[in-house]
Amino acid sequence: MMKFARILPVVFIAAVFVLPRIAHSQAQAQAQTQGRTMLPPWVDDAWRTSQYPSSDWYVGFAMDVIRPGANLSEVQRRVEREAQNKLAEGITVRIQAISETHTRSNRVSDGQNFDETIRKNYEQMIQASTDAEVSRVEMSTFHDQANNRVYALARVKKADLAAYYVSRIEFYLQNAENDLKLARQFAESDRKRSALEKVQSAKEHLDECVKYNELLSAVDFQGDIRRLLDKRAALMREIAAFETQLQEAAPIFVTGSELLNNNRVSIVIPALQSRLSQGGCRIVADRNDAEFVLNIEVQDCQATHEGAFHYCYACVTATVVNTRTGRTDTQINFTSPKAGWTTADRACRQAFQESVTALWREITEKTEICK
Repeated sequence: MMKFARILPVVFIAAVFVLPRIAHSQAQAQAQTQGRTMLPPWVDDAWRTSQYPSSDWYVGFAMDVIRPGANLSEVQRRVEREAQNKLAEGITVRIQAISETHTRSNRVSDGQNFDETIRKNYEQMIQASTDAEVSRVEMSTFHDQANNRVYALARVKKADLAAYYVSRIEFYLQNAENDLKLARQFAESDRKRSALEKVQSAKEHLDECVKYNELLSAVDFQGDIRRLLDKRAALMREIAAFETQLQEAAPIFVTGSELLNNNRVSIVIPALQSRLSQGGCRIVADRNDAEFVLNIEVQDCQATHEGAFHYCYACVTATVVNTRTGRTDTQINFTSPKAGWTTADRACRQAFQESVTALWREITEKTEICK
């Protein structure tokens, strides 16, 4: 008797789940025999609520009538999109609720200006999440030929969605870490421009995490979200500190000589020093304080004249030496544009002046000493 008492509840529970399915199968067979269309059970609101409780699922349901002459495939696609959009609305509503709470708390503690900034940021994020990025959605579609209607059901488990959002956050965090590592390697090789590009890329990856953090909060994720938030915050601090260090211009010592008709002049070097300073470079007066030495050699060349008119070029050589390694990192050689004047001296001076722009362009394109 005791054994029977233990078995009876199990049998009863099994019957609760099995009998509705048997009844539905029998009703479907009867409907087909009578030439009627048997709708799938998920068309019924009560069935969806019981099978996909809101505590564990996001669900979107849509239906539309097929108008005369309409394309069935297009109608099906439209109804499926509507079902998925309704599913996403549940996530968006949750995000809005989180944002309103967050905004109210910041209004109290930080004042109106900060409140406006917070609300604007959340509004942008909500707008971006209106078609909230949803993965692992199961989709069912049914065409009721008798009533000329199309039904669609989209559903996704909150746990599956949370796992997807966690994977996206970890993906972007890993990419940010990799970019920061590469940025440090570039900086050690004096490739400052490349290092800054990788820093920017790392920051963009961390920005991507924000959306997924909010989506993760919206699906009531029960895991260790604090770990993800702390890791992102730590990376942001590392990047900010490294970027500040990177933005400090390396000290440069500029030297060299300029010969015009075998006489020393000072035209190119002072003009270039001014360009370097305006461009964010840090010029030092003592060679021992420099990280880079820029040596410039300029002389007049290919001088010609036609009647009363004289023409001249400036032949320029420049080298960039890394004082830490002692290596010549870059060597530049070029001839300035042709310059002309009524005197040979003035024509060559004009060529020297024109070479400044060309030399500045060569330095910025071929070196990273000021980037």
